[in-house]
Amino acid sequence: MLVAMFLLATGALSTTAQASRVGYSYSRLPKGMVGKWYTYTNFGYGKKKFYKVHLTNKNLRKYKKHKVYVGKKAMKTAKYWTAEKTKKIHGYHWIWVYGWQQSAGAGDYYNLHKFGKHQVLTVAGGAGVWGSTHYYRSKAVAKKLAAKRYPGFVYDN
Repeated sequence: MLVAMFLLATGALSTTAQASRVGYSYSRLPKGMVGKWYTYTNFGYGKKKFYKVHLTNKNLRKYKKHKVYVGKKAMKTAKYWTAEKTKKIHGYHWIWVYGWQQSAGAGDYYNLHKFGKHQVLTVAGGAGVWGSTHYYRSKAVAKKLAAKRYPGFVYDN
């Protein structure tokens, strides 16, 4: 499941930036987000290394009101996930991703933005949309910009 693919380090920060729906649910992710992305980090522990994220539309469902099951019934639809656009949080629009059967937790947040000449995929999590990690299209750029901080994002360290 896509949501489970991400390891996000989160700190004890304010939780005042709750996600707010703007009424748009995606049946497909924006074209610029799909594909492989790389970051070079240690997520706060040990030696730095490359991490890869491969975003795909597999098992993405446009949100509709549905029953959230527990137990065996939940397993049948647990592979599905949904994505919705948020209002601006920290000055950016995000795509809020969460599991189809997710009944607790904040999910993950994705932002695609161009800084300079590079496309940057930012991943954040938690109710405060914090712990921002930036991903790039190539390993070389990811290593070069590993410590880069961009305005408006909330970092956990």
